[in-house]
Amino acid sequence: MGYPLSMKEAVVKKVLMSNKTHYEIAKEVGIARSTLTYWLKQYTKDGEMNLINVEKSPKDWSGEERFNALLTTASMSETNRVSWCRKEGLFTHHLDQWKKDAIFLLTQKESSLKSNDLKELKREIISLKKELSRKDQALAETAARL
Repeated sequence: MGYPLSMKEAVVKKVLMSNKTHYEIAKEVGIARSTLTYWLKQYTKDGEMNLINVEKSPKDWSGEERFNALLTTASMSETNRVSWCRKEGLFTHHLDQWKKDAIFLLTQKESSLKSNDLKELKREIISLKKELSRKDQALAETAARL
């Protein structure tokens, strides 16, 4: 279960400002003590909150945001890519799946374009055949009159 960043910050501040034990605060807030311990480890010594923001899950990313993520990470080394994903609250398998989805949609779009082009060409062939048939009949009538 992911907790909002604001909740994480509030709980960590409460631990740092309170005289209560971690166990008491974890029980009071309704989270596991190990979770609270993990959040405290993420809290950096210079007083800056370095907690992972999970308010936005990978499924909540828009198509444009996914595309931008793919562009951003395309030229990164695997280490930098993992670090970037961690910072954004993602895993590398999300990027891999988004890439597969984009490729699938692009190839599907191409095939649908080909399908539409094919339908259009078939209509044009039928139209040309009708026109040729009409002109053949007109030519036959003209030849019969001469």
